[in-house]
Amino acid sequence: MPGQRTTLGQLLRKALGLVALLAVVWAFARVGVREFSRDPQGESGGAAPITLTVMHWSGDAGQREDDIVEGALAQFERQNPGLRVQRINPGDAASFYTKLQTMMAAGTPPDAFYIGSERLAAFATMGLLEPLQPFVDADLAALTPPADAVRLDDYFQATVDAYRYDGSITGRGELYGIPKDFTTVGFYYNIDLFRRAGVPLPADDWSWDDYVAAARAIGALEGCTGSEFVTWPPMLRAYLGTEGLDIVGESFDDLRLDEPEVFAAFDRLRSWRHDERGTLTSGKSKIAEGSTVFLTGTVGMAGPFGRWVVPSYRNIPSSAEGGFDWDFAPLPRGTRLPDMPQSNTVLSAAWAMSSRAEHPQETWKLIRALVSPETQAQLSRLGLAVPTLREVARSDAFIDPTAPPRNDQAFLDAALVASVQAWPATSKFEPLFKSRLDAGLKTGNIPLRQAITEFENDWALESSSPLASGDFEPVDWVLWRNLAALGVVALLASVAFVVVRGRGASFTRAEERAGLALVSPWLVGFAIFMAFPIGLSLVLSFSRWNGASSLASAQWVGLGNYAQLIGHDDRFLTSLRVTAFYVLLAVPLGQAFALAAALLMNVPSRAIGFFRAAWYLPSVLAGVGVSVLWRWVFDGDAGLLNTVLAPVLALVGLTPPDWFGRDAGTFGPPAFALQSLWMVGGSMMIYLAGLKGIPQDLYEAAAIDGAKGWRRFRSVTLPMLSPVIFFNGIMAIIGSFQVFTQAFVMTGGGPGDLTRFYVLYVYNQAFEFYEMGYASALAWMLLVVVLVLTVAVMWGSKRFVHYEGMS
Repeated sequence: MPGQRTTLGQLLRKALGLVALLAVVWAFARVGVREFSRDPQGESGGAAPITLTVMHWSGDAGQREDDIVEGALAQFERQNPGLRVQRINPGDAASFYTKLQTMMAAGTPPDAFYIGSERLAAFATMGLLEPLQPFVDADLAALTPPADAVRLDDYFQATVDAYRYDGSITGRGELYGIPKDFTTVGFYYNIDLFRRAGVPLPADDWSWDDYVAAARAIGALEGCTGSEFVTWPPMLRAYLGTEGLDIVGESFDDLRLDEPEVFAAFDRLRSWRHDERGTLTSGKSKIAEGSTVFLTGTVGMAGPFGRWVVPSYRNIPSSAEGGFDWDFAPLPRGTRLPDMPQSNTVLSAAWAMSSRAEHPQETWKLIRALVSPETQAQLSRLGLAVPTLREVARSDAFIDPTAPPRNDQAFLDAALVASVQAWPATSKFEPLFKSRLDAGLKTGNIPLRQAITEFENDWALESSSPLASGDFEPVDWVLWRNLAALGVVALLASVAFVVVRGRGASFTRAEERAGLALVSPWLVGFAIFMAFPIGLSLVLSFSRWNGASSLASAQWVGLGNYAQLIGHDDRFLTSLRVTAFYVLLAVPLGQAFALAAALLMNVPSRAIGFFRAAWYLPSVLAGVGVSVLWRWVFDGDAGLLNTVLAPVLALVGLTPPDWFGRDAGTFGPPAFALQSLWMVGGSMMIYLAGLKGIPQDLYEAAAIDGAKGWRRFRSVTLPMLSPVIFFNGIMAIIGSFQVFTQAFVMTGGGPGDLTRFYVLYVYNQAFEFYEMGYASALAWMLLVVVLVLTVAVMWGSKRFVHYEGMS
């Protein structure tokens, strides 16, 4: 019977293995048959339909915008039976550009896609966009122009100019996008607070003097703030534009931030926030900032914002319903010179065509349909933006007297005086500008003059870097492919040699085969999904590649990336310093906390299972959700922690720190270290397993010798637990150098770069600056740093780690 049971067990295992193998073979065979058996003539025997791919994002209108685009595509398919459209919507704009970059790098870009005017120069320089002026001209030159032909004269001129680029500056040259919607900017104001403060409502021709007078009056009201003024780079440039100024001259090599007029304009904005209590919001809050502060009903004005906030603001109850009434006013007029004219800026999105679209004529036909008056009118009713077609913008599709804001006309009037903001081809300029000017204007943790100087130094280093100029040879991928093949052959030969040379008894070989079979899924997965990307990233670390075009465009720069990060990138050193500060705090604090929790969870109790689960649960919760929670806890204005600390510290004449604001350089990393204690459950469970493995007779012997409490812990528990402490410590060091989600969600690396952790900076380089080669060099530098620290810890642990059974 025992032998029979063994045979049945073996048969069962073999049967299950065969079923699993057949399932895998069937899955691959099904996909293969489906792909290779496609009828190129289609089911009807005619020409196969052409499939076009479009990609877009959803704004604050969410599903409603999604439904409108889907409906427009369905109508397009009905009108063009030979065409099919595949729609991709990754979500918000940030996710959209990451997905778009990935698809372009893979050589499968969408045929048509959204593009913001701020990204035009970068995408056009990389050769990713198809010029659209020839399609526009061909339609109008046809004997019978299409009914939906794009006539650029029907558009607001500034919206069209925003998608022209001549290789050096935006606003002129080739046309790369057909604008679908746009917005001018201004301030949304609380009518009720204006009336309480006794100041007149903003007029369309109001000035900055009128603005600040109203902000001061409202700020004097109990519990109120005059205005929120966001310091986003496009808004700062729009503010300067009202004074006839800008931060650059003819080119981006000609910075003008130090000019007296520009500095004075910025300093005035700084003084409103930091020298006049209540005039502008403090800039400290991380949970009530930007457009959301207006929803509280305690802020008189919020901006400069465009039309995109209207859907959320329309949810504000009216005064009669317990909320407040509100409206919109365009940017104030400048006061630097007498009779300064009105000025504004255009922010927009357009449909663009990939330069690698397989069916450009059909894609152009699709773009024409997506910017049609009907589609623009439907999107306009969502309140998100202004139609780019003047006729639609002046219709009731946009101007709706029944819904706020009442002053819809102000958006259209501002478009007539709006200008296009030029941006350089490199996408690094805007983040550099924001991080430095935020520190001087928003949080005020450094003087404005210092912030400007640091930005100019950053830009000068970027412009003079080893990668900024010079022609580099393409990467010889054939050579690297051959080297990789030789490496694989050498590895397989080495494995075969070891297997043959180590051939032993039959039962040993059977164990080896069983072990290899069990580990083979991981080995295959590693070889396919890990080994290749790791090797590729090593090659890319010596290359310049934007990550949005094919690998064939990569250029060999040798040690240029490493020379850049060591000698021309202050932010690299800053991110390394911030991360090291965090590691020094989080690793010992986290391990001590986890060990203490494990000791507590090792106490016998009938409910101990519940408490262990409660301690462990936070470590498996979604990182984004937890980060949002802790952002509220550490908020500088109304956070839970500061609310608790304020009365305690007041007893000794102190105030709570501004964790992620003015004091972020000192208290930012400690705040993240405190947050990391929330997720010590994994380490705690490992410590608990180690405690369970300590022989009880050692404690009994210690008790006989009179050891109690701390002495027993130090002489028995710690030595026996030292291998576990060593393991957890190594893993904690490695994990602490990979902080990303918390910093990305809670601070974005700011203010300035005071919380820009290393991995967040790698992400910035790869997916915001389109410097995938440089990001690869940063990643390998991180590997070196972590490896050195790990080796140092292992070398230093020899005297302190005790392995049972080893002499």
